[in-house]
Formats: sequence, structure tokens, C-alpha cells
Amino acid sequence: MRFLLGLVAGIVLTLVAVYFLDRNAQDTQKHVINWDVLGEQAGTLTKDAQKAWADFTREITGPQ
Repeated sequence: MRFLLGLVAGIVLTLVAVYFLDRNAQDTQKHVINWDVLGEQAGTLTKDAQKAWADFTREITGPQ
């Protein structure tokens, strides 16, 4: 359990550090992450996960 908590905490800390690094970068510097593309991908992933969950629960509970 500690391993998973440490793994998640490490991922979150890495993303926060990169976000602040990109936010403070000057216009002439290259950004580490293209945040617009990441936002679009996260939105698509969220919609796909919601659809998969709805399909899964519909299979279990049956048509309504």
C-alpha cells in the first residue's frame, strides 16, 4: 500500500513541478508539455471512461 501511495505521490509531484516550470518559462523557451493537447487527450480519455462505465453498469443492471 505504501508503494502505491508513493507512486501516485511521485507522479503528482512530477506533474506539478513540470506545470510550474512551463508556467514560468519565457516565450523564447520551449515548453516541456503542450498543455492544450494534454487537456484534449484527458477530456477524450474521461469521455471514453464514462462511456465504458455506463456500458459496464448497463450490462450488470440490464436494460431499463
